[in-house]
Amino acid sequence: MNGNHSFRYDPLYRVIDETEEIRVVEGKLKQLYERLKEISNLGIIPEVFGMAKYPKYEHSLGTTHQVISMLNIVDKNIIPEKYRKPLILASLFLHLGHFPYTYSTERALLLACYLDNEYGDKRIKEYIEELIKKVLDKGNVDEKTRNKIRENVLSLRDYKLLYRFFSARILIENYRYLRNKIEGLSEGDLEIIIKDLIDETSDGYFYLRLADMADYVQRDALYFGTVRIEVSPVHLYGGMSRYEPSFSVSEEELIEHNLDYLTERFYYKPDIDWFDRLYEKIVASLIMSKKFKLEWLMEYNDSQFRRLICDGLDESNNKTKLPRRWLLNARKLFEKKYTFSPIFELNCISFKKDMNVLDIEYELVAKGRSKKQLLTYPFERGILISIEYVKDEQCEYPIHPNYHSYSMRVYQNESKRSLTEILKLIWKLTPHISLTHVEEIRKGIAKQFSGSNGIRFLNDPVIKEIANGIKLLENSIYQKGDFIERCLKDLSSILTFNNIWHNFETLFVWKGRILHLLQEHREEMEKWEIYEDFVSGLLSLPVRLLQYKSTKKYLDQLYDILLQRMKSEIHSDKKGEIFEALWLIDRIRSKNGKFQFFLNGMVVIDTNKPRSEQDENQFDVIELLINDDGNAECWIYECSIADDYKKKNHDKIFNLANSIHDTFPDLKIRTRYVIPNNKRDGDWSPRLDETGINFH
Repeated sequence: MNGNHSFRYDPLYRVIDETEEIRVVEGKLKQLYERLKEISNLGIIPEVFGMAKYPKYEHSLGTTHQVISMLNIVDKNIIPEKYRKPLILASLFLHLGHFPYTYSTERALLLACYLDNEYGDKRIKEYIEELIKKVLDKGNVDEKTRNKIRENVLSLRDYKLLYRFFSARILIENYRYLRNKIEGLSEGDLEIIIKDLIDETSDGYFYLRLADMADYVQRDALYFGTVRIEVSPVHLYGGMSRYEPSFSVSEEELIEHNLDYLTERFYYKPDIDWFDRLYEKIVASLIMSKKFKLEWLMEYNDSQFRRLICDGLDESNNKTKLPRRWLLNARKLFEKKYTFSPIFELNCISFKKDMNVLDIEYELVAKGRSKKQLLTYPFERGILISIEYVKDEQCEYPIHPNYHSYSMRVYQNESKRSLTEILKLIWKLTPHISLTHVEEIRKGIAKQFSGSNGIRFLNDPVIKEIANGIKLLENSIYQKGDFIERCLKDLSSILTFNNIWHNFETLFVWKGRILHLLQEHREEMEKWEIYEDFVSGLLSLPVRLLQYKSTKKYLDQLYDILLQRMKSEIHSDKKGEIFEALWLIDRIRSKNGKFQFFLNGMVVIDTNKPRSEQDENQFDVIELLINDDGNAECWIYECSIADDYKKKNHDKIFNLANSIHDTFPDLKIRTRYVIPNNKRDGDWSPRLDETGINFH
């Protein structure tokens, strides 16, 4: 304290000047700010990692400090005088609307709203709709912008905007008092402050966003114990433009890189992600109960809310009679009695624009009509899907104009593992996934099977031999390039799988590129590796697409030509690769059950060995399927033309089958040797021989 000049202690900035606006707002809303001191700015993260945490209040005050620092540095030609005080007020109210556990609970409310609209008494939807309308009306937001904001919030595209509406409501309710206490504040400033809070078309929104980001990135780095950054506001805001609110160029990169690091290392870490999604479903279920009072969301801090959702006790220690089933689920979650592990992650997967993240999740998990399965399926079936919107510019390939891009993670309950559930999910994903997505799914399943994170796929020799088979066909019954061109035409004509051609990678990067090269470089196909590219993509297409009469004929021709090659090839090493290719084509063309998915060339790596010795075992063909009874099966095929095939392969087959059984104990596992029918008589057609290694 120095005369009338007061300071606040802050762990990041050391001291923060106390302004008139801070004194007035905090004095009036003391109870709300005290609540922020008991809400973690890191939300659910400390519940998972048990690391150091800091209160939302610290970040709130830090954001105001950043705003004031910005205004002290930035010329009034860039931020005119009339917008300066409203920006300070916006920073002071910004975080007051947060719920306990912040974004996680806010997203849970929107999930409850989504389901309440269909199954409830509409109280939740009316509650949110009324809030949004009131704020947009007071902010005098134009019709086009308000429709976009409303849609983005309710669809969860921008669920992180929801708390700002609650903050704006607090502002509206207290604005008359503020006008009387803060010099120079006018009635018209209310509209400016509201737009700073919720309207991304407003420059003030972006100034506030920059200040907010500048604080939490530096503060989170401090509390996470990572490389500490402390950037002077002079460097952050010194190069700010009048027409584009942004940090100075070099400092923006510093903040953005640290944000990327924190996101990958902490915010979006798998353990945080699945805990968050499970929490969201539990809290949404409790919110939908008629015994749940919506005012608890704005009144309770983290510890009070945890007691409410885990023990069913309110602030006065009274029993709330919330559903016991969901209270028990919450208690188990916080006591870490649930453990989910990642199976695979798909980036930039596209779905139609008229679907939001919850529509997509429901489509992938639904067994019936009820969308309430969105709440129950992880507990009943042991899988969990986490879906987030992705900006189109963050994707490697362009997105179809009628589609939007998402990231997706799939998890499974460690104590309730089921390959059936995973395969059913992949089956439903089939129309939406690209060739790269198929690779990621294969890697994810292979890691589950191998019992090791060290896996890779060695497909090149088989792809090369199938490509050589196509070349031979083109020297006999086709013109050069015709096999590929005709096959692509027939694949594209099957309307059942029309959706896969909306994917840019499949349509243009694979099919389009191949057709272009056929038209422009037909005589140079070897140079452009068209055959190998075609086969690689072909093996990642939906298996059913390759089994129609019009498409299976190409696999039949390939099978026949590869069988002929087995008879004519004199090099034994080539014979083995051709034989493996022959069997893979045979399995792909043979319909088995309701759904099939193949892993071929899976290699288990032992990373504890020198690089030259890491490839422990290679597995030729693994067929995963959902049988006609709706259950998963795993068939492991080891192809061999050697006489001592049993001695060479028994142990590695047993180890893999045993590892898979340990991971998925209820899975039906069958293993077979694939050997020539009678190679001494020149009959190289494959036949199966028992290994004696089977489960169930």
